Amino acid sequence: ATSTKTMYVRALLVLATCLTVAGALHAPTPPCRHALRVTSPRLATKKKVSKKGGAGFGGGAAKQAVKELTPEQLQWRDLKEWVASSGGAADAVRLTDCGGGLRGLKAARDLAKGDEILRIPRSIILDVERAEASPVSGVWRSSGGALPGYLKLGLALLYEVRRGAASDLLPYLAMLPTQDEFAAGGGPAAMWSDDELALTECAHLIDFAKRRRGQSRGEGVPALQPDALAASWAECGLPGEPPGRDELAWAVGAVTSRAYGVGSGSGLVPVVDMANHDGRTPQHTAKGLEEDGRSFVVLATEPIRKGTQVCLSYGQLPNCVLLPQFGFVLASLDAPPDLPLVDFTPCLREAEGAAGGAALLLSLAEDGLLVREGDGSISCWQAAGASLLVALLNLHEAGALSGGGEEEAAAASAP
Repeated sequence: ATSTKTMYVRALLVLATCLTVAGALHAPTPPCRHALRVTSPRLATKKKVSKKGGAGFGGGAAKQAVKELTPEQLQWRDLKEWVASSGGAADAVRLTDCGGGLRGLKAARDLAKGDEILRIPRSIILDVERAEASPVSGVWRSSGGALPGYLKLGLALLYEVRRGAASDLLPYLAMLPTQDEFAAGGGPAAMWSDDELALTECAHLIDFAKRRRGQSRGEGVPALQPDALAASWAECGLPGEPPGRDELAWAVGAVTSRAYGVGSGSGLVPVVDMANHDGRTPQHTAKGLEEDGRSFVVLATEPIRKGTQVCLSYGQLPNCVLLPQFGFVLASLDAPPDLPLVDFTPCLREAEGAAGGAALLLSLAEDGLLVREGDGSISCWQAAGASLLVALLNLHEAGALSGGGEEEAAAASAP
């Protein structure tokens, strides 16, 4: 009799052949090496929801100056003045409600192709390099273990928040969404409860969101366990109380939903991270560090009329990535196609337990036949199609998978 495991492998072989996909699983792309070293955001954001609907922030007529400004307008004014005093420029855009309470940037004047929209000095960007030079780096240095960049940035953000008025990033920190605002506005699906995730009825999205939730809370990282973090926070003489898991999750969520590629790492780029993503290809803007690395700039790649929303690309990402990481989805006509995925877990576990199976899995991933997670491990979710078929056949021929064979290959290649 055919075993259940053999039948599962056969089913995967057939599914891998019969389902076609338009492309590979998407991941944020590495920095390009053009004259303006344009980068794709590793991470980006659903913007802080406006408490005041309708009216814009800081972009009104001259008579608006004599009116009393709202707290949000005052924060926006202070942010632009801070950027200008630091050697940057943000006067080509205004912060406004872009519909449904979603904040974004709109052109404050007509922009021609090639015009500079934003210039943000590296000195006010919170990137991994700055985090490494910060006193908070003692948290991971004292443990003797390396932390992923997003956790370093999350801790650096919490350190700056605790510095309060002493932080030179204060005007930027004031514009970030709070924990309560994240909760009220939904936020990235990685911050949702299990019951909320279950409503999506998408196993891959639920799995992805839960893993991100655990990562944002420092699960599995010894240096970030509550007692260890409390001890190192005090030992380093850092201000305020050590952050708890919920606050760490907020900081990491802010980082992973807003950061762009900066140099060889990523960073929070003031004002730039307030631009929304609309999925258009090609985008009407280009972004990245200038050659000398001193400023992050955004340029218009086509004319942009006054009042038009200025968007930046977060990468060609499907909705099953946009929702857990950034907290929004695009209309079907604007989004890259979401791919049919299969649960590769049974095959993955069997292959990992076979002699030479782990090495073969890594080799197949390096050849582009299997998809990896962000930490380099083989994903439990694989895109159906020719690549998965070839990977399964390789694993079977090497003896790393039971089942399969000529009968299954014939079934897989049938129309």
